[in-house]
Amino acid sequence: MPAAEARWRKSYGGSKESMQTSPDPLDFVTIEGLLAYGEHFARRPSADGVLLPAAPASSNDRARQALVAMTKIEAFVQEAQKGFSGAEAYRAARQAVIDEACAGDDLVFFAGWNRLVVEGKLQPLLLAPIGSVLKPTQRRPVAIVPRAQLTPQLAEGRIVLDLGNEQFWLLPRDLADRTLFFTMRHGVSRVESKTHRVGRRLANQLDQERGVPRADAVGAALARMIGVVGQQLDFLHLSNYLDPRTFLHFISRSPNTRQLFDRVIASLVRDPLPSPAPDIAPALESSDFGWMTGVEKTVEAQELAKVFEVDVPTAKRLIKDPLYCYPGGNSFFDLYVDVIDGLHKLGQANQGKVACLYTHSSTLRALMIYLDPRPFHEAFTEFSDYKESQDNVVLLAVEKGRLSGYSTAVGLSEREKASRESWVAVERVRKDRIALKPGQIKRIVALVSGGDFAGAGAALKELRVAGNRFGLDVHFVRHGFLGLANNWIEAVTEEDTRGMSSHASSPIGSSRFEGFKEEQVQQAAIGHLAPFLKDAALVVLGGDGSLRGARAIYEGFGVQVVGIPGSIDNNIDGTTSRGYHSAVALADKSIESLKATSAAMGSIFFVEVMGAGSGHLALACAYQSRAEGILVNEHPDPDAYIDEVILGTLKRTLGVRNKSHIFIAAERTPHRHHREGGVHGLVDYVAGVIAGWPQRQARSGQYAMTLATKATILGHTLRGAPPTPEDKAIAQHLAYETVRRLVECPEDIVGCMLAYRERGAIDAIPLHALKVKPFDWDVFARMHGSELHEKLS
Repeated sequence: MPAAEARWRKSYGGSKESMQTSPDPLDFVTIEGLLAYGEHFARRPSADGVLLPAAPASSNDRARQALVAMTKIEAFVQEAQKGFSGAEAYRAARQAVIDEACAGDDLVFFAGWNRLVVEGKLQPLLLAPIGSVLKPTQRRPVAIVPRAQLTPQLAEGRIVLDLGNEQFWLLPRDLADRTLFFTMRHGVSRVESKTHRVGRRLANQLDQERGVPRADAVGAALARMIGVVGQQLDFLHLSNYLDPRTFLHFISRSPNTRQLFDRVIASLVRDPLPSPAPDIAPALESSDFGWMTGVEKTVEAQELAKVFEVDVPTAKRLIKDPLYCYPGGNSFFDLYVDVIDGLHKLGQANQGKVACLYTHSSTLRALMIYLDPRPFHEAFTEFSDYKESQDNVVLLAVEKGRLSGYSTAVGLSEREKASRESWVAVERVRKDRIALKPGQIKRIVALVSGGDFAGAGAALKELRVAGNRFGLDVHFVRHGFLGLANNWIEAVTEEDTRGMSSHASSPIGSSRFEGFKEEQVQQAAIGHLAPFLKDAALVVLGGDGSLRGARAIYEGFGVQVVGIPGSIDNNIDGTTSRGYHSAVALADKSIESLKATSAAMGSIFFVEVMGAGSGHLALACAYQSRAEGILVNEHPDPDAYIDEVILGTLKRTLGVRNKSHIFIAAERTPHRHHREGGVHGLVDYVAGVIAGWPQRQARSGQYAMTLATKATILGHTLRGAPPTPEDKAIAQHLAYETVRRLVECPEDIVGCMLAYRERGAIDAIPLHALKVKPFDWDVFARMHGSELHEKLS
């Protein structure tokens, strides 16, 4: 078999040196090594409370069998891409590969499967349509929100209940077509998952000193919260569907989840009547680690490193892959399929009910990944070490058959606790670095950094005007941080800023200066800035990268810094960035011109706009131009969007009289048609598909219209857009507030970015707390008509 022989050469051929220089970081993994590793642990004797798979029979032919099995596994992956009805069908097909292609030998499957992981041949599984497993493109807001995030839009049509601690619970008025899940992870157990591979094969029990008290705390906290909510519902004369006596309860087969149930139900239901018995739900089972069950994680990694003659961190890269399959067990992705599809079915089977789920950290980890808006791999990386704290309850909502909400209902997750504690500590340090006192400042130095944008001139002029009125000297730095490193710092006069407000782009220049990340370059820049720093502040206008530079010199050198957001990408959370409105306005003019020629000629246009990996600019351009589709990085499956939405739309609308065909793409959106993504490769692919449609074929006595499929890249044109009145006004507001607050209350603004929400609502966000703006899935859904469809269905 040529394919098997090629794999044999790849697995065993070549010198050790050639393997080390391979561009694939996992190319050290061979079938022979995997078999040696798996056989080592398969010979382990079973311990009390551990149900290991049956020991494999002796065989000298596993390497050849694994090579042959790889072809069958690839066929299974191709079958998965066509879709499975649910987790059960996926499991059955996977088991059929083990039984038929591997002759029931789990070690053969382990070696063949993981060699394909290394080759990247299993990646399509992550996007396979398996039951309800594909990540959703729409997510409803979480049900429990802090006061600062409570808006009329969120509260509309819901019951708003005060939980205390500045938290509000937004409940539906009834549970029609809905299921609520209170999901709880068991506490500290006798065998800890932090140090050992535990999983479903080990009958673990709660630790008496730490796990049982934490389970009691879970029950008490949940009962207290439900009691508060129940009182408010009674006061409002509303039906209380949160009566604990009506709750359903589901556990896994692990004893510690039954113990958690026993402790929680004692707090929830205090009636003298017998407590309800829990049901076992397969979706709540933990990972299957096969022969690795009970093994210390350090031993696992050390043995793998020894087999492949690499260091432990390198060996761990294989183990941490979500598709890595444990010998005799499953992969994390297999668990993910079971959990997500299983909980969807559990919700559908119990509509109108409230259920308590008692489960494991791996279940919660799978849920967090599913509900996170990022693609699977990005979310998996974020939550790879996710553990819920033992006193935590997570609220999930299943609406119209789909998991659509996540909230921390009781306590904080370990990640959230660490984030909050870190924020408090860093914020304390930020305030300690503030040297300016009210009325002390004498000078402002300003620069524009990173990608240029409209509105910079208006902000710079207001800094000069307001600064002079407050009696301050004003200096500008040409070409951003590069200018600091080259000492291009100049005093500014009234004459220098004439006409600057309407100047497109940056009138004092800008630059991307990667060298500024180096400490020695920063030291040189600070040396040039030093003569201007006494009783002074540096104002940095720019996007997320520029504001990271501002944070670096504030935290590293104590420079009194303030940031003003400027970027056409508009990807900083909590604010509208300068240049965004102007870029959208200019893009709209171009797109409207393209719509006119498209409607006249029947042409198809793919228009690419910038975005630095985010789709906010593309979404705004697409929405206001009423484009037929939008391709963005945030979409979990751009390839499916191209095939189903773009081509599906064109199939319906091509040939409609006076109909334009405009699709907007954010730069670098990945897809299979070109390595650069975006509009690259789309024209040829879409034109080729359309050419084969029957309605595009010439008919007897008729002549078909020639359709042009074109790509237009607006690119840097949008950076040089003339500033709109809105961008100029916002820039002036922010610049004025920067000067005023530096003079009157520097402790509230130094080390921060000024965020514009609306006039009179300009807030300071610490530079260390800046976040990426979440994608607006509501507008995305409205563009495609899915929001109205959901309301009518």
